[in-house]
Amino acid sequence: MKRITAEQVHALKLAELGLTGKSAALTSDEAIAAAFRRAAGLMCPCSPQTLVRAVTGPLESLVEDVSVLAERVEAIMDALLSFGDLIESRELLDEESNRRRVVYAAPPAFVARSSGGVILLGVAPDGLSPLTSDLAGQVEVSKHVRCLPPGRDDLRATLLQLGLLELQVETWLKSPGAEPARQLLARYDALLDQVGASGAIPELVVLDPTKPVRYYRGRWSAPKVLDGRYVGRRKQAYGADLWCYVELRAGEPERFIDLPAAHSRWRGCDDAWRLQMAIDAVRGSPQVVRTTERGEDTLLEVFSPVPMWCRRRWDALGEPVDQRGCLFAYTIPTPEISEELHFAEQMLWITRVA
Repeated sequence: MKRITAEQVHALKLAELGLTGKSAALTSDEAIAAAFRRAAGLMCPCSPQTLVRAVTGPLESLVEDVSVLAERVEAIMDALLSFGDLIESRELLDEESNRRRVVYAAPPAFVARSSGGVILLGVAPDGLSPLTSDLAGQVEVSKHVRCLPPGRDDLRATLLQLGLLELQVETWLKSPGAEPARQLLARYDALLDQVGASGAIPELVVLDPTKPVRYYRGRWSAPKVLDGRYVGRRKQAYGADLWCYVELRAGEPERFIDLPAAHSRWRGCDDAWRLQMAIDAVRGSPQVVRTTERGEDTLLEVFSPVPMWCRRRWDALGEPVDQRGCLFAYTIPTPEISEELHFAEQMLWITRVA
């Protein structure tokens, strides 16, 4: 039996995740995202919780605070779902229309960038990358995003020959139509008006719009004595909590609808986050972003989750970066930032602050 050092184990595991030569730790966002792809290639279709356990378990002995690790792992899984490496679906569980979340591994694919490079998407079955060793060594990794830089005239043809699917950027970045916040809120209110009384909802939590928009986690609250209509999450017998839009009177639920609604093609969290943004905008306290110019790039700091169709725009245009004091951040080319702020204002009613 050959003994190896901790450093050798670390290097070996990074190599297994396809991060050879990359400056990453096993607990970095890049390594966790790679671990998700590897687990998905072996285990999907499966529940989100199964994937989270598979990724979190081996890392628990490497961190001081397991709860912080669990939060990061779940956030990275959400980023992979938004990005398109993983696909979430709801499957009918029984004859009473109960559904559970199931995660599938998206097939290996790419999206061409305007720079001439490509964004890599999807998961290789059984962890076997379709890329040649030469191309694999050129992959640039930033958090959950993988790119091949420009420089090869035959890059698109080579990837197609290797069996990757090409996704048109317009399809990948498809988003719902723009509409006033009051109009979107009125649509959900009309849906809620159509349902009957619900009775008690055990372990319900809601987003309190009276709490500061710059601290997303701090906005979650038990219903207590709240009155009105709120975005919330409720427990279900199987799987992760469900998103919902609920009417409360003195803290007691009177009626609710689950999200996504029947008419929507988006995930429940995507519809819920956009609905909360509409609620905040109508209340006169819209959600915000902060920008700081850094020469050729501008830092975009975001304080609340955004739907996947917005996140993909910033994944395609910029690079996710670590930044304290916000929920997540991107560097975006400075010439592009005005258009992205306009998009955020039109689609999500977000304003910029200093």
